[in-house]
Amino acid sequence: MGTAFQRVRRMTLSLSILFAFSSMLTFGIADFMAKTILSKAGTFRTLAVSQSIGCVLYLGVAVAYDLAVPDASLVLLAVLSGGLTTVVMLAFYKALSLGKASLVSPVTSCMIVVAIILSFLILGETLSWLQISAIAFVFVGILLVAFQKRVSRSRESNLSLLFALVVVFAGGCNAIVQKLMATNGHYLMGFLLGRVFMLSFLAILFPLLTIKAVVVKAPARMYRKMALLGVIESFAFFAWFIGLRGELVSIVTPIVNSSPAVTTILAYFFLNERVLLHQRIGVFAILLGVASLSMIS
Repeated sequence: MGTAFQRVRRMTLSLSILFAFSSMLTFGIADFMAKTILSKAGTFRTLAVSQSIGCVLYLGVAVAYDLAVPDASLVLLAVLSGGLTTVVMLAFYKALSLGKASLVSPVTSCMIVVAIILSFLILGETLSWLQISAIAFVFVGILLVAFQKRVSRSRESNLSLLFALVVVFAGGCNAIVQKLMATNGHYLMGFLLGRVFMLSFLAILFPLLTIKAVVVKAPARMYRKMALLGVIESFAFFAWFIGLRGELVSIVTPIVNSSPAVTTILAYFFLNERVLLHQRIGVFAILLGVASLSMIS
């Protein structure tokens, strides 16, 4: 019995790690791919098409694994999550369109810091000295990424960092809302509703976001790429979710949260993005801090 149990345990561990690395790779590829699409398709169009495709896939999974009639509290949380997700995705894509993916992606991963601090302030969770040390690592990393000695920062670089920080704070708040949705017992259904509300908010914001924009017709191949982006992002989420079902959060979460390393490597080789030495150190400090927080939390 003991040998059989250990064999099953090792198999579960192996599958969880496999799904975690699959999620890490696809999240990293998705961010890189979004960077290559945005300059040709624009922020709003890329977000609307990719998330619409993703929403269809989420619907299928939610119906298969978490079919339920949502109560009022879940709907309210989904509306709030949908609004925050709208802010997060618009700001993230805008940051990617203005700045370097190798800097934007690591900085936006710091939303876990805001989530932990809010958990401490709002939910009454404890904050250990190890977590405080990891948070300090992240803040030092952000400062190193933002600082450019003897080099004048362009307006686009400043705006990119600003939008990335908006992602950090709004994403941290959204993590708390999604944590409350998880306690409701129907996380997948709540997540689906949140995406539906996000698309609704995008439809409402469309006239405001495009009032001064010059609408350029995107070629058909760009729409195929946007659709593929939605599929890749959805696969990354599902792989992360399945990995967590193995109850190995301390292993799966830090692996998945290392996805900006994949984006940085791809941007280096395929987009020829070069960053200064202290910014590389900053990116490493951010990834180390985020991975540490994932293991501690």
